[in-house]
Amino acid sequence: MSPRKLKDSLQNLQRAFLKLQDAVATPRTSPLVAEGTIQRFEFVIELFWKTLKRALEYEGRISKTPRESLKEAFQAGWIGNELVWLSMLDSRNLTSHLYLHPELVDATYEKIITYVPEMDNVLAFLLRRYEEIVSAG
Repeated sequence: MSPRKLKDSLQNLQRAFLKLQDAVATPRTSPLVAEGTIQRFEFVIELFWKTLKRALEYEGRISKTPRESLKEAFQAGWIGNELVWLSMLDSRNLTSHLYLHPELVDATYEKIITYVPEMDNVLAFLLRRYEEIVSAG
């Protein structure tokens, strides 16, 4: 894994996560707010596992799937609560079926709100760990 790819992944993740934080902070005045937040969550969780995969590769650890990447990041001590991250992945996998069950939109939206602090902690950790790479010109 090249430092450039890792830097790009971290920066893309950081930008997407800021958009998710904005969505969570937006008053829920219509169903579109929840649906937009869920879409942003989908994007962020995809970027998270791919960024973790790249960071792990940079450190010489190989993972192939989202679940493997999360488990490996937990074993490396990068994420503190493996079950929460696996729950996030499960929530992401359910989002493609939300249109079938509108009541799942509310439940998923509420879960996302609880996930944001954990995501924030892991992103902050990654940015600190790879500060030299991120700040390199």
